[in-house]
Amino acid sequence: MKVKMRGCLIAYLGLSLSLTGCWNSRELNELAIVSGIGIDQGTKPGEYKVTFQVVNPSATATSQGANNGASAITIYTSNDHTVFGALRKTSKQASRQLFFAHTQLLVLGESIAKGGISGVLDIFERSHELRLNTAVLISRDTSAASILKVFTPQESIPSIGLSKKIQNTSNVWGENQRVDVFELINKMTGEGGFTVSGLRMIGNVEAGKKKSNLEQSEAETIITMGGQAVFKKGKLETWIDGPEARGTDWILNKIIETNVDIDAGEQKKAVAVNVLLSRTEVKVELREGFPVFHVNVSEEGNINETKSSVDLSKNEEIIKLEEAMEKLTKAEIEQAFQAAQQTGVDYLNFGNELKRTHPNAWRTVENEWDQIFAKGTLDLKVEAYIRGTGMRLAPFMSPEK
Repeated sequence: MKVKMRGCLIAYLGLSLSLTGCWNSRELNELAIVSGIGIDQGTKPGEYKVTFQVVNPSATATSQGANNGASAITIYTSNDHTVFGALRKTSKQASRQLFFAHTQLLVLGESIAKGGISGVLDIFERSHELRLNTAVLISRDTSAASILKVFTPQESIPSIGLSKKIQNTSNVWGENQRVDVFELINKMTGEGGFTVSGLRMIGNVEAGKKKSNLEQSEAETIITMGGQAVFKKGKLETWIDGPEARGTDWILNKIIETNVDIDAGEQKKAVAVNVLLSRTEVKVELREGFPVFHVNVSEEGNINETKSSVDLSKNEEIIKLEEAMEKLTKAEIEQAFQAAQQTGVDYLNFGNELKRTHPNAWRTVENEWDQIFAKGTLDLKVEAYIRGTGMRLAPFMSPEK
């Protein structure tokens, strides 16, 4: 028995000696955790200027960083003809190897977007180091590097704050939508154009990159959402804002929640309706060689505020408000549709819908789709329903009976 046990022990030891560990394993204290990446045009033709926002663990783990004045982030910037080359070249500045498992944000500069972003995204799909679920935003009227340098209120890591900001406004306002790298690559391989949400800087970058930007009740420099960038064949064509942006998301069935201020009789923008549910169905057909876009929207919401004297206990008044809600939604969708036709870019996904449902018809128009799309007609129907009126029926200034 002892001989058998001794033999098993020897075999076990021999087996353990033959096993190897992870040959490329790295300790956490040897890594620089990248929270955000920014890509701009380089200083030389054909070069990228790549900015990395790196987390400073000692300043974020405890309150020690705040006491000793340490910044929660460090910025590294490198220029190279490839993104990967710039990544590796950063080793000349950083004492730790860049680590991308927790990267929250990719900001593409307006300059690089105008020249085309297809080459920039190749590394994200090809490399195992980079994440496909990283949120993508376009810097507007400023560089991606400037965006990443600004300290943001509420979040110690700016990239995390910006990633949460796009998700938050997407959930409750509807003029912007979160797009990650994987979705963006799929959009680029589809038919027609597409949109990506933008970022704007209000204030001065020099003031924004100082911690003192956060040491006051109102930050001197802030980053805000800045419309949607319209792309055609991977290149930035134009920007859409306000009703055009929200109307676009209505057509694309991307509205989660939003608010509409509707008229109540002669009183303009007097009632605030919180849209809680929105569904859009799209069908495309060709009639005598020209497209007809059938868009049906159904929406539901609650009245959250009113400045009007309308008595919400009366069903006929609710019906009038629903009609006003339908009118406003129609106006924004029509405005978005007209903007797309004037641009000559089908970023409303109509071409993909025609290709999916009528592939034979699509083949007859795909080579001239942008021109044909611009001559199409919109068949729009909107149905609105007001679920509730809140805790009160009678107008605030009128005595309740």
